[in-house]
Amino acid sequence: MALSAPIGIFGGTFDPPHIGHINPVIEAAKLTKLTRIAALPCYVPTHKQAASASSQDRLNMVRRVCELYPLFYPDSRDIDRGVPTFTLDSLQSFKTEFTGHPLCFFIGSDSLLTLTTWHQWRDILDLCHLVVCTRSANHAQYQSCPITVDVLQEYQTPDWQTLHTQSAGSIYLADTQQVDISSTELRQRLQNKQSCNEYIPKSVLDYIDTHKLYQP
Repeated sequence: MALSAPIGIFGGTFDPPHIGHINPVIEAAKLTKLTRIAALPCYVPTHKQAASASSQDRLNMVRRVCELYPLFYPDSRDIDRGVPTFTLDSLQSFKTEFTGHPLCFFIGSDSLLTLTTWHQWRDILDLCHLVVCTRSANHAQYQSCPITVDVLQEYQTPDWQTLHTQSAGSIYLADTQQVDISSTELRQRLQNKQSCNEYIPKSVLDYIDTHKLYQP
């Protein structure tokens, strides 16, 4: 039976969302011919410190990003669940909803390096493909990590069409431009009243200003 079109998923804290999140995923989507990606803010991060903005504020900022970039649509399932959620739980929910569609979960190169520390990481690859937003120049760092080398030898595919023709189980390295900025740096800039215009969409900055987020 032929598979339906893949569903893209891009999860994160989005505290706040910025072009370092947005631009590489847009590039990777073009490379892999995906036309629709769920922007999935987490309720509570399970792998790092708590978010500064509330889950509802982060969801509202993501909604503004989606209004600007039609590739994305907001998905609130993790926030609606109201409890800390592992990636595996989210993917199981998507798999139930989108039967017959391959799932493509977008991550960054740093997440690939820590993949084997994720909760039931092999089960994740039973449910989805991973699309890694990474510069080709960064591939040397994978070779310096024996665990990542082993993972790539087992799961990597050089062919983006695999993401459309198989239901799960592949890792595709998408050569994308990286934006050298982080949410942590941007929160600090906002606290210091420094401009973030080149990194955060204006409609998101307007929301931040209106709701007094990331204040000293």
